[in-house]
Formats: sequence, structure tokens, C-alpha cells
Amino acid sequence: MSTLLELKSSVLRQVQRSQSLRSRREPPPPTATGNTADAIPPYHTRVSERTILGVAKGNGEFFERMNKIIQKQDSLLAATQVEEENIAGPPPTECTDKAFIPEKATRNEMDLLYEEAVYTVVNRVGVPSPEYVSCEGDLFNYLQKTFDMGQEEHDIILQRVKESKRASFSLRVSVMKGKNLMAKDANGYSDPYCMLGILLGQGSRDTEERKERKFSFRKRKEKLEKRSSVREVLAARDIQVTEVKTETLNPVWNEHFVFDIDDVQNDLLHLDIWDHDDDVSVAEACRKLNEISGLRGMGRYFKQIAKSVRANGSAASGSEENADDFLGCLNIPLSEIPVVGYDKWFKLEPRSSASRVQGECHLILKLFTTQRDTTLTKMVSNVVIHQKMLSQILEYEHRHIQKEPYNWNGQVSPAAWTVLSHHAVQADLSPLQQAIIRWHCYSSHHRAQRLCYSLLLRLLRAVGTEWETGGGRNELESVLAKSFKLYCDFCLSLMKGMRQVFPCTNPAAITRCELMLRTIGQIQSMQVFKDVCPNRKELHLEIATVIKKGTVEWYEGTISHFKPDEGTLEEQLERLVLVVDAVCVDVQRGLNVYNKLFHSSVKVDFFSISYRQLEKLVADDVNVAMERVCGTLEQESSRLSQTMGETLFELFMSLKTLKRFREFLPLKDTKMLALTGFHNWFKTSIHKWLQIVHEKSVERICKAVEMDQLEPVHKQAKHSSSAVDLSTCFSQVREFWMQLSWPDSAGAFIFITRLTDNFCSEAVSYSELLKRKVERSQLGGDHRSFTVQLCVALNDAEHVRLYLAGLPRELGWQSVEQAMEESCGAEGKEQVNKALNGQLYNADLDLQREVKRLITHLTDKMLPELRRCIQHIGLSPDTINNDDAVSPLMKYLETTLVILSESLVKENLSRVLQSLWELLLRMILDSVAENRGVQVEFYTRFQYTIEKLVRFFHANGEGLLLEDLKSGDYKVLEEELRLNKCSSFELIEQYFLEKISQQRILKHSRFGRISVKCYYDAPEQRLTVEILHAADLIALDANGLSDPFVIIELCPHHLFPNSRSQRTQVKLKTLHPVFDEVFYFHVSPEQYRHRCACLTFTVMDYDWLSTNDFAGEAVSPLSDFCWPGRPNATPAGKNLQPFILHLSRQKPSEKPIMRMLEARTGDREAQEFVRRLKEIEKSMEEE
Repeated sequence: MSTLLELKSSVLRQVQRSQSLRSRREPPPPTATGNTADAIPPYHTRVSERTILGVAKGNGEFFERMNKIIQKQDSLLAATQVEEENIAGPPPTECTDKAFIPEKATRNEMDLLYEEAVYTVVNRVGVPSPEYVSCEGDLFNYLQKTFDMGQEEHDIILQRVKESKRASFSLRVSVMKGKNLMAKDANGYSDPYCMLGILLGQGSRDTEERKERKFSFRKRKEKLEKRSSVREVLAARDIQVTEVKTETLNPVWNEHFVFDIDDVQNDLLHLDIWDHDDDVSVAEACRKLNEISGLRGMGRYFKQIAKSVRANGSAASGSEENADDFLGCLNIPLSEIPVVGYDKWFKLEPRSSASRVQGECHLILKLFTTQRDTTLTKMVSNVVIHQKMLSQILEYEHRHIQKEPYNWNGQVSPAAWTVLSHHAVQADLSPLQQAIIRWHCYSSHHRAQRLCYSLLLRLLRAVGTEWETGGGRNELESVLAKSFKLYCDFCLSLMKGMRQVFPCTNPAAITRCELMLRTIGQIQSMQVFKDVCPNRKELHLEIATVIKKGTVEWYEGTISHFKPDEGTLEEQLERLVLVVDAVCVDVQRGLNVYNKLFHSSVKVDFFSISYRQLEKLVADDVNVAMERVCGTLEQESSRLSQTMGETLFELFMSLKTLKRFREFLPLKDTKMLALTGFHNWFKTSIHKWLQIVHEKSVERICKAVEMDQLEPVHKQAKHSSSAVDLSTCFSQVREFWMQLSWPDSAGAFIFITRLTDNFCSEAVSYSELLKRKVERSQLGGDHRSFTVQLCVALNDAEHVRLYLAGLPRELGWQSVEQAMEESCGAEGKEQVNKALNGQLYNADLDLQREVKRLITHLTDKMLPELRRCIQHIGLSPDTINNDDAVSPLMKYLETTLVILSESLVKENLSRVLQSLWELLLRMILDSVAENRGVQVEFYTRFQYTIEKLVRFFHANGEGLLLEDLKSGDYKVLEEELRLNKCSSFELIEQYFLEKISQQRILKHSRFGRISVKCYYDAPEQRLTVEILHAADLIALDANGLSDPFVIIELCPHHLFPNSRSQRTQVKLKTLHPVFDEVFYFHVSPEQYRHRCACLTFTVMDYDWLSTNDFAGEAVSPLSDFCWPGRPNATPAGKNLQPFILHLSRQKPSEKPIMRMLEARTGDREAQEFVRRLKEIEKSMEEE
């Protein structure tokens, strides 16, 4: 009691501390994306179904609502599996980065940037690819639209650009590698190196001639001096040479050179590959050549080069030792280089038709500007200019996307791509610089106007790839670090509100969420991120933190939407159910959708983080509410209302569903969860709820019986509608219990005991209601319809009995037994077995009792007709044969059996047939008992009747078993008929056979015992009987003693007509007399061969003044000591040990044979035998 008071006090204190369920929590401010309620499933925005249905008018509605509560949990979770298919359309608007304000360029800045773009277009170089716009006018039109530039302003800027100095170009050449070169050395290899330079051109015609001449560095001095001018030859400053790669035909140089270009349209790149064969070769000569100036010095060194060159083919008449061998050359006009440059393998060419060369050389060629005469170039770097230009173009391009702008993949128009590509080439932006600029611009633009995340993912991968190659990192690290930080922060803010931004109901939003997470995962794994943001290594922890915060905010929004702290306690619970259901749906979505995305992309367990957070929040709120409920219910006058009980059941089921998600947590996270013992909050209410369920079940059963017409529900089933309703009711209650899944073994045992008791009492009540209904219905209607109704009622009772037999399996007794055995040992298991099986056993007895009553009703209706048929058999004259006498009975039984077999299930048919068989046996037995002493034909006819009835009820093995038919009253009747057909002597012999049989099984007696010795002299045909002594006789005199003597007779008398009884002397006042007397009887072999021949030893108490009293008797068959071969039948028999016979005292009138002999009044032997036995019985009665 003290504990109860403490609990009440704690509840009151809790209620006083918190005036409302959510008073400690402020509702979250509305987000930029809309109301928090948007993330709540639409089926939770309405009131519960119970409110719509109202209070139950009938009992069926109560169970329907309970089923809907159970089904609701599955339907809620199942809805999340298919909801992606339900809602299509664009994803919700993603919140923009409020901290990000795009820089708005001034008009002057726009003019300078426009001038840069125009300058780029005017100074285009390289061969444009097909996707480029080659028309200058189209490019200017596009730029005017992009920069919002008027025609007059455009003309002014264009004129200024044309008057400015043209851009100066350079060529970057990367000699990467060669392959399959010709072997020039004796070892089968070569030692290749490259010489390369720019051939200065004069015009297109000169370029064609130079292509045909196949210029080579091996031209002799005299050929050089024949040139008309210096510009026809290779300038000294433009000759470059690579390292020598020894002993290889597939050299890897990976060397880079830059050449200034005078005429992009006419100059050519020339490259020779030589095999190094001298200590000082062309390579060294070229290096020295770059140290001198003037034509004379250049000619001298080319002379040296010419000497060291081996003539190939017809170019020279002979060769010198240690001369470099020619391996091939390349002539590439600069005017043929694409805008983005070359990155390809070039096939080596010979110097002349006589030259033999083979192989390829991998070159990377790129043209760029070294000097740009624009105002903006003098103010900021080319990187900044390109960044501003790309940002402006992105804003314009995205603004003009009509279809799904949120899904724009970043692809710009051909004109924009042309301008950007030319500017990147002219500004000499490396691939890394271009990748970083694109990532920076696109990611910044995305924070203001969302883009396709797959585009950002591609840009990130490009940055990562280029970063790994190295080069030019330092100048862009700060830009990259800032862009990473801003983008990560922006994505974290989206993750925080992801239930609104990326709802599971929108496939497009989920796709964007996955791609967004993949971008974060890409950043997290990139080396560039680790390099530029070394202090942000724990990005996954930041993600976990925002998931927690977002989960709390979502829960707060759910609370403020449903308002579970308003209204009455019952209304608060209903609203709290909606909150828990919303949490279950959110957790299911997190498990099915979000967790997969987070785990695969950023290796963060979204489900575990959000579930632990939500589980704790729900547990806190429900605990407070249940403390109020328990405090109310524990009051003595408090009674749980039906609607409150349904609400508590629904809340329990919702919490169970929420708790079940812990199965998907890592094992280490399942410990110490807040909902671990939530069932304890419901103990009091569950007890009261079970009482409500029991009351509703009883009402439903009464209603079902009342409406039952006692007709089979269909042809295959032989029970009525009430049995179906009852089993359905039981199944529903059982399902309610199974859904509770009570984890506490002790509590589960108590509840299962209560449920079992309810089931049993309801089943017994149902059978009693059926019986009363049948009793009322028998007042009217014909015999057949009443029989059918009785059969249906029997089937209903059997249907319910079978359901109860399955309760151990249905209610999970075995699991409760195991749990109790684990917690309480063998005693706990025994307690469960004793309690539950005891309930079932008693209920089964009650049901069988009601079934027997129903069967009695059925057989009572048949009793008059059966009695008439039995009388017809007994009173039929001997002239009528047996078949005719039995025919009325068999016809009636056959007609009745048709009805019974059609209406009863197999088990009940067997019961009714067994009962009918027993009834017939009793009726025939009564008829025989009433007609003792009549002619033998009477008994023979009834014997025939019994045999025919056995065949009828056995039905060739399809009916009752022979063992069941020939037991009990059948044996009694069979014996009665057999004995009634016997003569009086046969009955007397049967009497003594029974006495012998009883004497054999008598091992001890309270009437004492007698010690005798019997042996037979076969030659003399003399039986010697020695009466030795008796012991423990009963006291028949007033002094507590007796005066015993023994009478010895050969029985039955009709077998020994010449033998007289003999007696011992009387031994006065003793219960242990010693006689030691010998008696002789003449017994022939014909006499002792009878099975019934025996010696009887009758112990009497001698009285002087009255009749002697009967003290007991014993019998011994003569076959035990007269039969040849017996030890007693030899001369040595007198030396055998005596044997002990135990005395008995049975009333002869109790034996059927006595009644049969007594009924034969005309038989003198029978009457004499009865007289003697009656004298003994009279003596016993006088005692």
C-alpha cells in the first residue's frame, strides 16, 4: 500500500511540475521551406478512426475497431514501402543559403568583363570543333544578351578592342613518349632524343613548300647560306632538345617546352628524333647554339651538327663512326592545332623517300596568349576574369532553362562554350585551374539557385583527378577551401531539414538527396579536401550532429502540429497516438530510404542516430502521460472506459511497433534504450482492458446465440453461425494478446491465465446458452427439425471444445513455461502447467457435461419409440421369426442414423451412437430383468437382437469400435442372457465357478484364514482332508470371541449326491482355533473332473440357544489335488505343506445367479439351493 501511495504522490508531483505535456519545450520557428507539418504523413492530419465511428452500438464494432488498430500499424509501415509511387512531380524547394549574397557587378565592371569577352572572340586561334560557334557575329549577339549590352555600347567596345594590340601567342609543347621506334644500335635498341623548334613562315604558299621539303636539322652550312633571308631558317632561340633515353624503342620523355609564336597562321612546329651515338652530339650542340647570336655562329654549329649526322639513303655517300642516326621527324602547322590543343599520337615521317622510319610520338600542344591588351587583364588575374565570366554566363544560361530548372545539368549553349573555351585557352588556364573555377562557380550558383547534383559530382571528380596530377595548386587553395566550406555548410543545412527538403514521397527529391550525399561523400574522400581543409577531418561527425538537430526539430514540429497537451486526458492520449504513429512512419522511412543513402554515400548510420533520438523523446512524453493514467486508474472508484481502453491499446501497439525497430540497430546500441521496459507503464491498464474485452466477448456471445437459427452455415460446415462468431471472437482476442507480445514472463503468465479463464468461462457459458435455447425450441416443431437443431447445437459445442484444446498453442503456453522455468526453475514451470491445464481440464469437463445433456435431450426424444420397439421384441409370439420381431427397431434406427450422419460431425456422431447403444443395452437389460424365469426362446430372441445391433452400430468398421460396443453393459447383458438360458444345475455350477475364481484372487482378508491339507488316494478314490487350524477369525459373541467349528462339503451337491457334509469339533472362546482333525470323502474321477467340483470350508460360530452364526467360507477346487500328476494325488501328498485359504463373507443375493434361481419357483433344486444361501445371508444380517 505504501508503494501505491508513493506512486500516486510521484504522479501528482509530476503533474504539478509540468502543467502540460510540452510546457518545457518551445515550438520551433517556421523554416524557410514551409510548415513542419508538411513532413507529417497525410493520414495523420485527420482525427483517429474511433472518433469517426463513435461509441460502439454493438459488440462487433468493438472488435472491428480493435482489428483496425492492429492492422493500422502494418498499413502505416506498408504505406511507406509504396508511397514513392503515389506522389510524383518536382521536388520541394530547397532553402537557399541566406548567408550567401551573389556579388552584383557594377556597370563599369560589366563593361570591362564584356571587353574581355569581345577581346577573346576577336583573338581566337586554333581550329574550332564542330560544337563551337565559328561565326563572330553570332558570338557577339550572344554576349550582348548575356551581359545585357546595347548595340551602341557594343560597337564602342568592339572598336576599342580592334584598336588595341593583338594578343601575343605562345605554344606549349609537351613531348610525352614515343613507341615502336626503329632500332639503330647493334643491341637491337636505340638511344632516342628529340630536337624541336618553330619554323618561321611567310605565307600559306611558303608553308606548303616547307611541308614538301621536309625540313631537317641536318641541313649543311652551304644550304643554309643559300637562304634568301634569316626568316627562312630556324631561329637559334627556338631550338630545344630533350634528354637522351638509352636503350629503348619506347622512350618516355615527359618534357615540356614553350615557344613564342610570331605568326600563328603560318609558323610550323618541327620535331626530329635522333639516335644518340657520340659523346658530344647534336643535343649538346643545340644547347650551345642557344648561347650564341648571329648568323655566322649559327652556321658554324649547324656545320658541326652536319658532320655528326649519318647520311641516310641517298642523302650522303657514306657515314662516319659515332654519328647520330635519324629516327623520324614531324611537321605540324600551328594553324591546324584545335582550340583546346592536341593530345595525340603523331606518326613519324621520313626526311625523303629514301629514308626508313617507323613509330609514333605522343605530343600535347596548346596555344595560349602571353600578353592581352585589355583593361581587366591589367587589374586582376586571368583566373579571376575567367571565374567572373563563367559566373555571368551561368546566371544567364540557368535563367533561360524552361523545363525542370532544378535539374539543370550545367550544359551551356554552343556560343557560351565557345567563348569560355577560347578564353581558357588564351588565358593559359591549366586543367586544374579550369576544374576549380568550374566547381567554384557552379557550387556558388547552386547555393542561390539549385542545380543538378550529378553535375556538381562530376565537377568534384574532375577537381580530384586534376589535383592528383599536381601543378598550380597554391594560388587556388584558398578559393577551393572556401568553396568546400560553403558547400558543405549548405548541404548540412539541407540535411537538417531533409524531411521537408527531400521527402520520401517524392522520387525526384530522393534522387537529389542521394546525389547531394554522394557529393559530400566525394568531398570527404578527396585528397584535395584533406589538403585544403586540414581542420575539417570529422565531417561525418558534423553530419551526425545535424541529423540529431534535424530530428529534434522535426519532432518538435510534430508535437506542435498534433498538440498532445490539449483537451481531456483521453483526447491527449489519442493525439499522442498520432504522434507515435508519425514517429513510426518517420523511422520506417529513415530505415528504408534515408539510411541507405547516408550509409552508402557518407558512411553515417542515419537510422541509428534518428531512432535513438526519437525513441528517447517519445519515451519521455508517453511516460509522463502514462503516469497520469495510472494515477487515475489506481483510484478505487475508477473504471477504465471502453474508449480509453481502446486508446491505451492503440498507444501500446504504436509503442511496440516503434520499439521493434531496435532490431535494425547495431547490437551495441540496443542496450539502455528508453522504451526497453515501456510495457510496465501499461500493467494496470492492461488488466482493466482485459476485463473490458471479456465483457464485450460475453455480450457478443449472447447476441450471437440469440440471433442463431441453429442451422449449418453452409454445406461443408455442420455448425451454426454462433460457433463461427464465437471462434472468431476468440481468435480476435488471441490476436490482441499476440500483438501485445508481453515480454515479462511473470506478467505474461498472469495475463495468459486470465485470458484462458476468460476463454473457458465464455465457452461454458456459450454451451449453456445453447442448451437453454434448444430447450426452449423443443416446445414446438416436428421431431426431425428438433433433432437437426440438437445436432447443430452439439456441433457448435464440439467446435468450441476443439478451439479450447488448441489454446496452449494459440496463446503460446510453451514460451511462457520456458520463461518461467528460466526465471523460477522447475517450480515455475509446474505452476504454469498446473494453473493453465487445470483451467482447460475443468472447462473440458463442463463442456462434456453440457454435451451429454444435449445428447440426453436427443435420446429422450427417441425413448418412446425405442421402448415400443423393445416391447414388440419381448412380446412377439414364438411363431414370429426373429427378423420380423427386430424389424421395427432396425427401421427406426436406420431412419434416425440417416438424420444423425447428415447433421453431426464425426466426433459427435460417435458420441450419439455410443449413447444410443448404451441406452438400448439398458432397455434390453431391464426387459430381461423383468422377465426372469420365462422360456429360453425369450432370451434367445434378445440374444439375436443384440448381435444384430452390434453389426448395425459397427457398420463394417465405419461405426463404433467392437471394443466399445462389447464392453460395460454389453458384457452384463450377454452374461445375463447366457445365464438365463442355462438349467438350474448349470447356474449352480456357474455359481461355484465364480466362487473358485474369486478365491484364487483373494490374497488377504479381514475375516481370517484357515490352514488345511488335502491329498487324494487314487486307487482308493479317497480324498483325505486335514483341518489343521484357523486364525484371525471375526468375533461373533458378546465376549469378543467366538466358538468356531468348520463344516466341510463336496459341492455342488448334485455332483456328489451320496456325499454328506462333515464338521469339526467346536473350539470354545477363541479366534485362533486349532482343530487337527482328519476327514475322508469318496471322490470318483468322473466327479473331480468337473470344473466346478470343489471343497467348501464353512466356518460357523456355535450358539447354544440360537442359530449358529456364519463366520466365513473358503472353497478349493478338487482339480488342485485330485488331478493325476498333482503332488497331492500321490502317496507322498500327506507329507506336503498345508495351504492357507482366506475366508470371505459375500451376500449371495448380490449375485445375478441367485436372482435367476429364485425366479425359477417351479424348480425344487433351485429353490433348495436358494434356501440354504438365504439362511447364511440371514445369519449375516442378524449379526
